[in-house]
Amino acid sequence: VILFGFAGCSKKEAYDVEPDITQIRSICNLATLECYYHNVAKSTKTAGTNMSDWFEKDREFWIEYTGVAKIGIDMSKVSMEIVEDTVTVHMPEAKLLSVDILESDLNEGSYIANADGWFNTNKITAEDQTSAINNAQNKMATSVKENTALLLNARIRAEKLIENYIVQIGDMTGVSYRIKWVYDDTAKQENTAKE
Repeated sequence: VILFGFAGCSKKEAYDVEPDITQIRSICNLATLECYYHNVAKSTKTAGTNMSDWFEKDREFWIEYTGVAKIGIDMSKVSMEIVEDTVTVHMPEAKLLSVDILESDLNEGSYIANADGWFNTNKITAEDQTSAINNAQNKMATSVKENTALLLNARIRAEKLIENYIVQIGDMTGVSYRIKWVYDDTAKQENTAKE
């Protein structure tokens, strides 16, 4: 009798479990894609125009490094509603979350430049290098934002992980959940149609 009593308690607790928004947000975090890019920052340091700069010449330089783009879902915008056996998950579209640099790629000799004039006065400074890298990072970010296939892949990855989580909860509780996806763009289109 005692064994059956415990079995009944544990089974009842299992039926009380349902999909949790905190878990879904954690899954979105896990679904983040990291894409590595071989990037080249190119720039030209123009020679000065003062009399003291007469022997300077324009210097082209470039820096090769690895950039890392993180693509995923903004977890703070994910919400969920459960009505009987239907789980409606509201998610924004996937987007570029951040663009970083592998710091290990950047060291003192990480840039290549053509020679300066006779007196080597047109030196390439740390500020010149930083500016070139920032420009390259901005171009990389634009390229990722325009890559619809990559963004779709990130969204599908998040969907599959969330779906697996909800199905597992359903298997534990004996509920066959139906999942309905609602995206920001869909919501915007529906609102426009109503107006």
